[in-house]
Amino acid sequence: MRRWLHSHEEDTAEGQVYRPAGYAFPRARGRAGFELRDDGRCEYIAIGRGDRPEVVTGEWTLDGDRIRMRLETGESTEMRVVSVDRERLVVRY
Repeated sequence: MRRWLHSHEEDTAEGQVYRPAGYAFPRARGRAGFELRDDGRCEYIAIGRGDRPEVVTGEWTLDGDRIRMRLETGESTEMRVVSVDRERLVVRY
């Protein structure tokens, strides 16, 4: 299980960059992200009112290099993993 937060300063044409929650991010008005748990549950973290995190729970699956999240709100999202290591995750939506 790991919580990944969007490091929008590092985004490139290759994809969106995410870093672990403990990373020393530059100051920002909030960071979106997600947490994927071993039991198939997930948390999607949006930037809510007052730049505070707004968490929505759901379920996730991995199909090859594609992560699919289905949220309790009925929304779903899919991303392709471009690259990943312990300190950096790059995805394309």
